[in-house]
Amino acid sequence: MEELLNQIMQELGVDNRGLVIAYLIVCALVLIMAIVTLVMEIIVWIRYAKANRKPISTQMTGIEAARYVLDKEGLYDVNVRQAGIIREAIFGNYYNIMTKTIYLRSVFGKIDLKRSVTSTALAVQKAALAKLCESGDRSARTRNTLSLIGIFGPFLFIPVILIGVVVDFMVLHTGGLVSTVCLAVSGLFVVTGFIVTMLNIPVEKRANEEALRLMEKHGMATSEELRTIAKVYDAYIISYICDFILEILRMVQWILEIVIKAKSKNND
Repeated sequence: MEELLNQIMQELGVDNRGLVIAYLIVCALVLIMAIVTLVMEIIVWIRYAKANRKPISTQMTGIEAARYVLDKEGLYDVNVRQAGIIREAIFGNYYNIMTKTIYLRSVFGKIDLKRSVTSTALAVQKAALAKLCESGDRSARTRNTLSLIGIFGPFLFIPVILIGVVVDFMVLHTGGLVSTVCLAVSGLFVVTGFIVTMLNIPVEKRANEEALRLMEKHGMATSEELRTIAKVYDAYIISYICDFILEILRMVQWILEIVIKAKSKNND
């Protein structure tokens, strides 16, 4: 173990044992939390699929449920559409604040034309989210505007850093300018992803509560169906909390990357 630690310190060009150990611990926690987050995503999907097999008492499709709520709440200018396969793969069910359009899954986990508990639950939740955005809720609007970077940012963190290292030391043979720029760019991705993830929890929680209120108000689900829907919503919130913790760890990892890089330069 001691020999392995010394080898890692040598590879990183850092002689601070505590810093290297902290970095390795954070990297391990990032991996563990990524696995926990994946497990939660699976649980979400299980609840999603289970409720999607249950017919909804109103017999409304997802698109009809969303349209019904939007019209009842006076949001006539918000559209409801089927999500194409590429859009669905990236965003799933979501509200596009730029085009004022709710997109519902039409291929995987199909809910657009499905008459199920899940289809109503998620369609109305997106209608509630649209209502938050269109009523001027700042955090909801910010989260939705930055959602694209929030989705891809975490996945680009390590590749961007690796590209910088490869270009610097294997192509240009420079002292680290490109890798420093790439580290800064990856940091921007992480910070943006952190902001989006941080906003996900309160925004989605308010949208969930509003959706449950709207479904009860407009008689769109029985009490039993509302309990099932609440469980689906809860699973999503727990998943967002896991994402938030993972983003915090990634932030710490990024900061340690900067510190290690600075100390490595000083040692050189």
